[in-house]
Amino acid sequence: MGRKKHEMWVRLMVLLANMGRCVYCDRDSSEEVDHVVPLSTKGADHWGNLVPACKACNLGKSDKGLFVWVAELTYRQRARDSGASPHGPKGLVWMREHIDNAFDEVQVRIEAVKAELDDEARRDWFFDRYWSLGKNDPVWLWRAWVEPSAAEARTKGYPKPPPPPRVRITRSRLGQLLEPVSPDETP
Repeated sequence: MGRKKHEMWVRLMVLLANMGRCVYCDRDSSEEVDHVVPLSTKGADHWGNLVPACKACNLGKSDKGLFVWVAELTYRQRARDSGASPHGPKGLVWMREHIDNAFDEVQVRIEAVKAELDDEARRDWFFDRYWSLGKNDPVWLWRAWVEPSAAEARTKGYPKPPPPPRVRITRSRLGQLLEPVSPDETP
């Protein structure tokens, strides 16, 4: 099973989940899409296995499992905050409690992201507007452009776009012209 490049609408949908923040550290803005279950351990290459991540967390997690990555991240944060002895005066039991709490918090955020991605109205909103964007476009550029309208759509419950106007093709000397069709008219 190989890694594929996801459609831009899928990448935008995932990056803007969790309010646009990294699901692991919940501090930094999401810049990349990460697989919760790594592809190297038979994780699915599907949007249901994707979460938003900052560049540092995505690089740090690499192909590690979720618990191992959260433990490493928690240990680093505690070491940075408390100095030479990240375990504190209470030892490894105290550190294990912090790791368990951090893992629970990350799991809650991941479940919230999965719930967002499973929201059919939200998925349809992203697809209806951005399905035509190319896979190789710079995602950071599109994200900056899409983020305000996605935030507005979130508050409105991801409304469906209005249907396109009905038109008919008429012939003229210069080629084909489109003529509006009234809603009352039957085909």
